[in-house]
Amino acid sequence: MSCLSITPQSISVSSNRFVRSRWERSVAETTTLVSSDLIGLFLTSSATPTVAAEIISTDVAVLENFTTDYYVGFKGADFDLPYAKYHNPNVAMISDALANGLAGSPWPSAFTYSAWEAHKYLELPGYLQLENGWAISPNGTLMITVRSEIPEVTGDHENWSNETYAERCIGATSYIDEYVGNDAAKLNIEFVDPSSMGFNTTAWPELDIETIVIGKVLIGDYSVDEFDGISYLMHQVRRMPNGYRELRSRFFLDSNNHVNAQLGHDPAVHCNVEMTHLGKFLPARVFEEFKDTK
Repeated sequence: MSCLSITPQSISVSSNRFVRSRWERSVAETTTLVSSDLIGLFLTSSATPTVAAEIISTDVAVLENFTTDYYVGFKGADFDLPYAKYHNPNVAMISDALANGLAGSPWPSAFTYSAWEAHKYLELPGYLQLENGWAISPNGTLMITVRSEIPEVTGDHENWSNETYAERCIGATSYIDEYVGNDAAKLNIEFVDPSSMGFNTTAWPELDIETIVIGKVLIGDYSVDEFDGISYLMHQVRRMPNGYRELRSRFFLDSNNHVNAQLGHDPAVHCNVEMTHLGKFLPARVFEEFKDTK
């Protein structure tokens, strides 16, 4: 999931992913619809807060409502897009840690916590009992955990890739159609302020946390009114002792939000492949070329 978008027809970051998205944001009582695309999350950019006139993408695509029309990677005119040179369908395998974590899943429900409790855990030093794999909480919520190595990706890179820096990310709703595993899916992600979920953002520098991107999640439909207050995604960028970064991802999905055992596996693989691949070209190339574009 998730997870950088440059415009309508995506830079495919993995061989099983094609994404188009449209996000909606209200600014000064004006609602503006624009299209963007996911490479890991969303990648349009500006270093300053935006107003309605500034958030309109120059690349606009119609949101595809029919999953039968989805396709993987690039085709035709996609190769004429300005970022097509970064398209690389060759991706690495998932990490050994994730493979082992998935093999042991589902893990005990005692390892789970809710999205509203996540701040108590993700702001702790070190690692938790479950960093790779999935478990079902006592109330039926699916919790998926993934740790990815993203050595050169900074918090600024991640905030930017998640819809143009933090100030533009908050309040945006992305309508996404993509493949997760073998299945095409419609997804809604509405990005929220981490402090609204209990995170103490002023303490992050001392904890080596560079950013945490959080979004409400709805599977199977496009809506801004049907979020359940339980289903969320979170991506934390944290500096490791060696100076490199890691991405700790969490997905919390309500039992009524199309949850099944396969949904524990597929987003985990999708996330690790995508974020690891993203880390190879985002910092030095994509960010430097597109960071000042709108």
